[in-house]
Amino acid sequence: MSHVIEMLNIRKEFPGIVANDDITLQVEQGEIHAILGENGAGKSTLMSILFGLYHADKGKILVRGKEAHIHSPNDANDLGIGMVHQHFQLVHNFTVTENIILGKEGRFFLDRKGASKKIKALSEKYGLNIDPDMVIEDIT
Repeated sequence: MSHVIEMLNIRKEFPGIVANDDITLQVEQGEIHAILGENGAGKSTLMSILFGLYHADKGKILVRGKEAHIHSPNDANDLGIGMVHQHFQLVHNFTVTENIILGKEGRFFLDRKGASKKIKALSEKYGLNIDPDMVIEDIT
């Protein structure tokens, strides 16, 4: 099986801090990864690089074997890369569904009920036990 995403030798520095140094992450189709570490370990920075919120100082990203230049979340989305953001980045008075569809651009009318059904099905498929109609501030 080939890798669908490869982050190779990624380095990211902020003034006075090295957030990531020579990090390699390889993901195969169908895999689910959890990146664990203490606060300040660089997990969010690495994922923000993959999603185009930050840019690596060194290293490269391959998507399906081709080098990808991800400059924004829209670029990531176009490559099939989605991101579930940490709770502090969610809109607390929106539902789970509203937070997920918030970034859907180019439409004036959204099918909230349809989106909610899809999210519930995915939640059940992966055993996440998430009610798509719950308001973010009311859940852990």
